Amino acid sequence: MTQLELRGWTVQESLKGSKHGGPIWYGKGWPDLQIYMEDGRRRIWFAELKQPGNTPTDDQLACHARLRRSGFRVIVAYTLDVLLAVEQEERA
Repeated sequence: MTQLELRGWTVQESLKGSKHGGPIWYGKGWPDLQIYMEDGRRRIWFAELKQPGNTPTDDQLACHARLRRSGFRVIVAYTLDVLLAVEQEERA
């Protein structure tokens, strides 16, 4: 995340759960990161972070599809290099 923040983006990490086994605050499948830049251009995109070999769950894929239908970019990043490559595209 620091790499993106150093490039001027604001990165908000989604909640992962709650204390003491309480309810989850975000709906199933919500991406790990919401990334936006405060430059007046209304740019926001989402990133699902996965370890190599893991794949998004059905809930994640459904959520990603809803976000994409709403006009947002959603990526699945297995490495920092993938995340930074997309950042370069979004910056353009």
